Amino acid sequence: MGKGPSLSKQIVDIVPWSKKTKPSLQDLKAILKAEGLQCELYSDTAGTKYGRHQHDFDDFVVIVSGKMKLGTDGGVWTMNPGDRIDLPAHTVHWAEVVGKEEVKYLSAAK
Repeated sequence: MGKGPSLSKQIVDIVPWSKKTKPSLQDLKAILKAEGLQCELYSDTAGTKYGRHQHDFDDFVVIVSGKMKLGTDGGVWTMNPGDRIDLPAHTVHWAEVVGKEEVKYLSAAK
């Protein structure tokens, strides 16, 4: 997850939030910034679904609030606040908002 070569040869897996306190937006932005990543805050309403797609860039997604289910050919994860997934460029994936509240998340590209 740190600086280094492209993610394209790494296994995709979720990195769960490990602290007992709820993450703040500022905490999560600071973590990405420390890795040299510029991020944007996005939000999706309950019921939002993204079909299978891929990006031409490494994508780093961190949940700020709400829940999102994200899947790849290698697995399916339900992501909670603070959880992070690093998707190598060209990784086919899909996502959907879980539950009745909107999800807010940071997305950074490399």
